Amino acid sequence: MKNEFIIEHVEVRDSNIIFNYKINGEWKKYFKERNQYSIEYSEPVGKCPKSIAVVPLLTNILPVAWLFDATIKVNEIDEDFLESIKDFKSGYENMYPNIAFKGRLDIGRVVKNKVKRTNCVGAFYSGGLDATSTLASHYDERPVLMNIQGSDVKVKHKATIKSIQKVLAGNAKELGLQIIFIKSEFRKVLDTKKLDHYIRKFINDNYWHAFQHGIAIIGHGAPVAFVNNLKNIYIASSFTIGDKVACASDPTIDNFVRFSGTRTIHDGYEMDRIAKTKNIGRFLKENGNKKISLRVCLDDFRVENCCHCEKCYRTIYGFIATGFDPKKFGFNLDKNFHKRVQREFKTMLILENLWFWTKIQNEFKNNPNLKNNKDLQWIYEYDFEKCNKNKLKYIVKYTNAIIRRIKKMVILIKMR
Repeated sequence: MKNEFIIEHVEVRDSNIIFNYKINGEWKKYFKERNQYSIEYSEPVGKCPKSIAVVPLLTNILPVAWLFDATIKVNEIDEDFLESIKDFKSGYENMYPNIAFKGRLDIGRVVKNKVKRTNCVGAFYSGGLDATSTLASHYDERPVLMNIQGSDVKVKHKATIKSIQKVLAGNAKELGLQIIFIKSEFRKVLDTKKLDHYIRKFINDNYWHAFQHGIAIIGHGAPVAFVNNLKNIYIASSFTIGDKVACASDPTIDNFVRFSGTRTIHDGYEMDRIAKTKNIGRFLKENGNKKISLRVCLDDFRVENCCHCEKCYRTIYGFIATGFDPKKFGFNLDKNFHKRVQREFKTMLILENLWFWTKIQNEFKNNPNLKNNKDLQWIYEYDFEKCNKNKLKYIVKYTNAIIRRIKKMVILIKMR
């Protein structure tokens, strides 16, 4: 039996879109055992036609259909989106030239959706540094903010999602912007663990990062774009020009996704993390020192930043290096914070993203006045480049030390 994904029904209610589908063929094992999922918007999308409402499902399924040479059967599809598929598919093909991207669409009806063009724009907003920089860059356009619940934090973790929503809604209110929350079960459709294993035949990456991230998020904006007549939707870049990273969220993919006249723009690709940090600090300063909380923590289940993980450390030091107080951006530093970071680097407990810490260090060197702060003197002297070169040696050394310690503990336990 050939691989098929059959979209049997798309139901658009007031604020909900419900998809019913059927899967045939050997590739079925790469999907979760379900035939329905839903998306809930915090604003009405009932006026959205089915040809647009189906876009979030299609953007989630298309990459896996290309990998397994599958047919997607859909009753109706937006003309703009259909015409854009070949363009953003080319982005994948150029990114992964060793993979054959096949598959096809079996379409019942192509619909040309006419919308009244306005200057309104939208922007995906997670509260992270990348997304906040995009908000800062396009604040004068008064973007409609969109936050997807179910992307990094699962929908079932209701208390965490509710708390995150409160923080982001507070940021939007402080800035006088509208925010739409999108609760989606899109990550429950695919069995990404099995897909991770499958794609490692071709690339050393996981499915989310290599194929799903970016495009699956963008598709959720199609109903919002139609109802609000959005001209553009911005999605923040995760990386920078020159970074040799293959990622599904890339300008060669994102910039080519269109629906009902709305363009997607992969924003901030020309800016590295230091530049984005400066952009945010400058923006808030120019707008009356408004207070917003960033959410950057590696712990997905935290609402407040832990200020104990590497990502928190690097964001905090980025703000300090560029002359801004991290406490104004949602980071609560205890009195031992700087000593803890220094100790973790000097004992090699932190070995990731050292290339970026070199950039932070260079920014500190551009601001020599900070060297008078005893808590910060270490970062001027630490050799991040040497540590990065010897990273493998340190990993082996400390892994062996941990193994020896565990063996010793086992022996002691047996002796008791």
